[in-house]
Amino acid sequence: MNKENLSVWNPFVPNTRDITRTNELAQKNEILTGVLSFIFFPAGLIYLNRAINPLKIFGYTIILSVLFKMGSSSNSSNFISLLGTSAITAEQVIAVKSARQRLGGKTTSLPNSNFENSVPSSLSYKTDDKAVKLLKELKERYEANEISEEEFKLQKQKILESI
Repeated sequence: MNKENLSVWNPFVPNTRDITRTNELAQKNEILTGVLSFIFFPAGLIYLNRAINPLKIFGYTIILSVLFKMGSSSNSSNFISLLGTSAITAEQVIAVKSARQRLGGKTTSLPNSNFENSVPSSLSYKTDDKAVKLLKELKERYEANEISEEEFKLQKQKILESI
């Protein structure tokens, strides 16, 4: 099994939807995300509008509780449910922090902000030959399977932000 197949099962690796929604996730409050996810995890899912990775953890928690029930007579379900809830909370907060890191540690402004409206349209479409060259090299490395899709998207995001 290669690395990409393993990352499908790892709930702490951002999926393609998370990467495409980086701006939206970066705007979310990580404290509110953690509190909602810990107290009532469906509220955290609704707040971030993402469910795949937390539901993977929920599935792993159910499997773990079934295995513990089969293997011992002790009541460890409270500990396992606390462990699962904590893992879901951590994953949700990590998703918000990862989105901010992909944006270079900053949160983005809303699309209707005054800053974007005050920038003249002539300044918004300047090309950078160095960035174009870096993007072409990055694409060639990705097509040659030298880097993963996730690494390709992360580096592409950084290059585009530098323009």
